[in-house]
Amino acid sequence: MMSRTVNATDTIAEILAERPDAARILIHRGMHCVGCAMTRFETLAEACAIYGISTDELLADLNRRKGSRRGGSKRPR
Repeated sequence: MMSRTVNATDTIAEILAERPDAARILIHRGMHCVGCAMTRFETLAEACAIYGISTDELLADLNRRKGSRRGGSKRPR
């Protein structure tokens, strides 16, 4: 279970530390900041502005998937 909602003022490093699954979401959206040295200083909103991505849409995606590993195949019982 994840502790809190991701917001636009969180740094990329904070998000990745708390939410390792966020790397996949960022990369899927074409954001290559996952391995960048600036992640300690750059907020999600700043990164979105650089990549031309909607902060609101990315936040919705990150928070919708918060703590969820569902979506794969379900095993019958």
